[in-house]
Amino acid sequence: MKTILYYFTGTGNSLAVAKAISTRLPETELVPIPKLMLAGERITVPADANVGIVCPLYAMGLPKIVVNFFALLDLSPAGYVFSVVTEGGKSGSPTKQISALCEKNGHILNAAWWIQMPDNYIPLSAPPEKSVEKTIRENALRKVAVIVEDIKNRQSSLAGFTAIGNVMKLMYGPFIRNIHNFDKKFVVSPSCNGCLICVRICPVNNIRPLPHGKKEWLHTCEGCLACLQFCPVEALSCGGKTMNRPRYHHANATVEDMLEQKGSSETN
Repeated sequence: MKTILYYFTGTGNSLAVAKAISTRLPETELVPIPKLMLAGERITVPADANVGIVCPLYAMGLPKIVVNFFALLDLSPAGYVFSVVTEGGKSGSPTKQISALCEKNGHILNAAWWIQMPDNYIPLSAPPEKSVEKTIRENALRKVAVIVEDIKNRQSSLAGFTAIGNVMKLMYGPFIRNIHNFDKKFVVSPSCNGCLICVRICPVNNIRPLPHGKKEWLHTCEGCLACLQFCPVEALSCGGKTMNRPRYHHANATVEDMLEQKGSSETN
């Protein structure tokens, strides 16, 4: 039975979960959401397929790019639709939001899960220590194994917000309404070496290179922080304490992974 996993990632956490599912589930195809959004074409899923959305939790809701992706997606032929949300805490899944988007586009949401991954939102806090990070990733893989069995059996399993998630979900509206201007917070330090990795990996092509190593942000930001986290010289910060905090991306995530997410294969 064919499974399609549509994914979006900023630091590689959601990609790592999508890959872990795909290696355990036969006939699974990984499809990057940014690439499809840049193409802008309507997508009809295969008949009777398992269709999954894998993405991070942003302020107790879906990233803007994922919300917009549903407008391209015809889910009506699908046999089973599910979501897996990755997050740094234990707030749960925005299942009501996902369910409404699925139903609007042709199919009920059959299952929704959330998986804790290493926290990487450095505007609020530093990433975990390496030993803690390793434990979190190992626990995530154990949860993936359980989820895969449920997908194989097309189990109904709708996990929503935990108690803390229900309290914190009120911040989603203000956060997501202003997300495209998140890039106004970015600062480039003199340590920038002009490699343009930030420009190349931005999933929405929000950064424009200017002469003399300068950058221009175009205010279509998704707040994914890929530009900041993958900068090899840590020249990007977004104000306050981020300048002195360690950067994070998943141990197995590469610049090439981020390029593939937007449909590019350039490596220099």
